[in-house]
Amino acid sequence: MNSKQRVYSALKFENPDRVPRFIWFGKETRKDLTEELGLSSLELDLKFGNDILQTWLSINGQMEKDVPDHSQFVDEWGITWKREGVHNMVAINPLADMEADEIKNYLLPDPLAPERYSELDGLIKEYGNDYFIGADISGSLFEPAYHLRGMENLMIDMALENEEIDILLDRLTEFCIAVAGEAVKKGVDWVWLGDDLGSQISMLMSPDMWRKYFKPRMAKIITEIRKIKSDMIIAYHSCGSMHPIIGDLVEIGINVLNPVQESAEGMDQQKIKEAYGDKLALMCGLDTQQFLIDASTAEVKQKTGELINKLGKNGGYIFAVSHHIQPDTPKENILAIFEELDS
Repeated sequence: MNSKQRVYSALKFENPDRVPRFIWFGKETRKDLTEELGLSSLELDLKFGNDILQTWLSINGQMEKDVPDHSQFVDEWGITWKREGVHNMVAINPLADMEADEIKNYLLPDPLAPERYSELDGLIKEYGNDYFIGADISGSLFEPAYHLRGMENLMIDMALENEEIDILLDRLTEFCIAVAGEAVKKGVDWVWLGDDLGSQISMLMSPDMWRKYFKPRMAKIITEIRKIKSDMIIAYHSCGSMHPIIGDLVEIGINVLNPVQESAEGMDQQKIKEAYGDKLALMCGLDTQQFLIDASTAEVKQKTGELINKLGKNGGYIFAVSHHIQPDTPKENILAIFEELDS
């Protein structure tokens, strides 16, 4: 099997020749490894056997834009970002003080701008026959909304049912539909949606609030995608504890859930696999917050093997880590993952 066939087999709940993998290297980790090994960023993914090649098409790519420390920049959304440590953080929310009419007329980015798809076009052309190609359109709704409006303002809008929230989310929905539709037409293998909805102990909003404002819009995005390609695979990413709405995500047509962050409340990977059977594939694995940093190489190998045996049974599993591998992760632990995967 090549990588594309391997991932499709797993997502059909078959048994591929091996469990497919999609390991995220954090920006600093990726830089260290590429420099040490003399590889490009893409060559690093290929060397370590990642079966999925994916690129950002929307706002989340701004978090890792390469800019000098402590510098600021304004992105295509009009959001001001500041470099803090290894990530870029939002410094100014352009819609913070705007009222409904101003939000309605605010200039959003062009979803069909050709430069948005240049990296995706290259991946499809060069690797599309052999690798599973993903279009990352996260954050899809909640994250761009609070980047634009500000978290406090957004939460007040939802609580008070202000018209500003509906106008903003409707506009973001249409943007997401346009970008996803273009990616599907270009021939991607899945569309990657998502918003970080959880903290370590609970969702950032009540499940009912999510169902009111976000579920119907996410359902609309998925419906419009599948008008273009009826069997399009939809992956969904949300960090943290978001177990109360997993069933809702399955209901509206999500096929793959990531990262199933087991260190967060209620996110037991095995229990979620058992609960959703052949309805939902999981892309998850080792905890990057503590385990991968503190564990011995023997413990890393043992845990990796356990995950493959437990979650990979009967397909429906892509091996991953809970988020980007952080720069303080021992290199020997990173290598131990791949040694076990390749054994």
